[in-house]
Amino acid sequence: MSLQEQLKELSTLDAHVRGLSRRLDLGTKRKAFQQNKLDQLEQQLAELRDQAKRIEAHANTLEQDAKAAEERTEKLRGQMNTVKTNKEYSALLVEVNTLKAEQTKTEELVLEQMERVDEHKQRIAELEEKIAEQKKLVELADKEVDEAKSEVGEQLDQATSERDAAAGQVPDDVRLLFEKLNSDTDGEAVAGVEEQNRRRMEYTCGGCFMALPIEKVNATITKPDTITQCPYCHRILMVSDELRSGLAPSK
Repeated sequence: MSLQEQLKELSTLDAHVRGLSRRLDLGTKRKAFQQNKLDQLEQQLAELRDQAKRIEAHANTLEQDAKAAEERTEKLRGQMNTVKTNKEYSALLVEVNTLKAEQTKTEELVLEQMERVDEHKQRIAELEEKIAEQKKLVELADKEVDEAKSEVGEQLDQATSERDAAAGQVPDDVRLLFEKLNSDTDGEAVAGVEEQNRRRMEYTCGGCFMALPIEKVNATITKPDTITQCPYCHRILMVSDELRSGLAPSK
């Protein structure tokens, strides 16, 4: 088996491994996306609950202030019944009226805060519903990942083993070049020579579609144990058996 044939086989096996891996990766990414969305919703819920608690605590404090003002007012009214001079009565009346105004304002603030609490509780209930639905989506995505692992896992192990065995037959320097190109081209280290016009000797790279110098095409055909790369995208060039037989020099 020539070097080109070895690389062609390695490329085919590697593409199979990548295809199986992508299926697993896609399911894993979907699960991660759904889990991230769930985490965001739960974070929002925690923040809303914290806000509701703080607003409710503030409302309780204001309610206590209003109650204290009411108790103080009642006490002053009792004192008003015992004073002996108009001056004392007037002073107490001013304080009573001030306390009543403060109490009214505080009670209004209490109502506002309680309305905010109710609004937060409504939003909390809505978020809890969303979270319940999102948890179902996470569970479904998790199930899909498990199913993919069950279906693909054994195939992937076998395909990876075959790919690694094929890679072991290729010289180290060629294998490293193949792996680098595979990384750079998302699994397309190898490209076929495409015939556009044989009479005019027009050929292109099947990877980048640029026109190939005829000497590159000839080298690919006549030197199957040598690496020939596209001068533009640097992919390793291959020729099909049909093209090789059609262009091979007559004996």
